[in-house]
Amino acid sequence: MNNKVLTLLWSISLMVIGIASVLLVAANGFGLPLSDSAIGLLGILELIALPVLSFTTVKKLKK
Repeated sequence: MNNKVLTLLWSISLMVIGIASVLLVAANGFGLPLSDSAIGLLGILELIALPVLSFTTVKKLKK
C-alpha cells in the first residue's frame, strides 16, 4: 500500500475513535441522554475503526 494511503486511513480511523469516545464521555458526563441507536452507531463506528487503526499502525511500523 502507498504510504500516503496508510497515513490517511490511520488518521481517519484515529479521528473517528477519538470523536466517538469524546461524544460518549461528554454525553455521559453532562447527563445528556443519547438514544440507543446513537450509542449503537458510535459503537459500530469504533468497531470498524479499531481494526483499520491496528492494521495501518502495524504497516507503518514495519516500514
